[in-house]
Amino acid sequence: MNVPRILIADDDHDLAEVLAIHARALGLDVRTAHDAQTALDRAREFQPDVACLDVNMPDGNGLSVGEMLANEEKLSAIPIIIMTGRSDAETVRRCQTLRAYYVPKSSDMWQRIEPLLYELFDLEPGQRKRPLAADATNQTSNAAPRKLKRGHMAPAKHAVGRGLAGVLDLVFEMLGFGANPPKELPSHDETNAPADPPWVLCIDDDAEYSHALKLRLEGRGVAVIRAFDGMEGYRWAFRRPADAILLDYQMPNAQGDYALQRLKDNPVTKEIPVIVITGHRDKSLERKMLNLGATAVLNKPVEFDKLVAELRRHISVLSEPCPATASL
Repeated sequence: MNVPRILIADDDHDLAEVLAIHARALGLDVRTAHDAQTALDRAREFQPDVACLDVNMPDGNGLSVGEMLANEEKLSAIPIIIMTGRSDAETVRRCQTLRAYYVPKSSDMWQRIEPLLYELFDLEPGQRKRPLAADATNQTSNAAPRKLKRGHMAPAKHAVGRGLAGVLDLVFEMLGFGANPPKELPSHDETNAPADPPWVLCIDDDAEYSHALKLRLEGRGVAVIRAFDGMEGYRWAFRRPADAILLDYQMPNAQGDYALQRLKDNPVTKEIPVIVITGHRDKSLERKMLNLGATAVLNKPVEFDKLVAELRRHISVLSEPCPATASL
């Protein structure tokens, strides 16, 4: 029996796993990828019947992957589902050219994707097949690919998503925590987000630096949550949007420019002011970060008063005495 195959590519590991869990519950053979090159390699190896592709991923994007698949004879018939928080004209045009299904990233993503899979795999409404064992999906299938129809653009009402605020709620629900996540989200920092503003999310892999910053800002009435790599900070920002974000540039697991672009591409986080703090004294980097949506770029070591002045443009900061000229 040929088991239907699906490729899910998204650099948000949590989101990809949630979608994979749902897909396996339909009896699908699932592969996941978290960057564009891996998605392309797995599509060539796995030859899925359907590919769900995020737009923004490291090493490229889902639209480019879809376009490359469309130009390869053995893969050109694979229906593409594009998952994105973007609704700009260029993204929509490329989806139309690909004849891809357009699914906005939102808390009800699966409710949008599932009917498409029923249609593409000729499942009966409400049908749920026996899930494949997780380890079974680690083996490459040799079955011949099924001939499925390439998609059409989703109805225009899908063109604007509701944001990603509920995506991690869905993750926690799937993991058995119910509607509300545990008080301590996955983070190296044990501090919980404050119930009331103002609070700042500090994304910096230098733990000593961010700790010193945290202590000084708390002395001014600003609570601080710390994250130590780009993707961890990105997930924090989705779950509990901060009043402001302090973002380092050079970090593991997503550099500052990539994290900033993802923050600004999504409706939940795009309005959060982001102050970039970096040891790089490069005017071209400063222009790049400002063009991506940063409100300011400050160089380390930063004078605390200068940082406070920048934060005061966006949040309330107490004027308690603090060494004004000390560098962080």
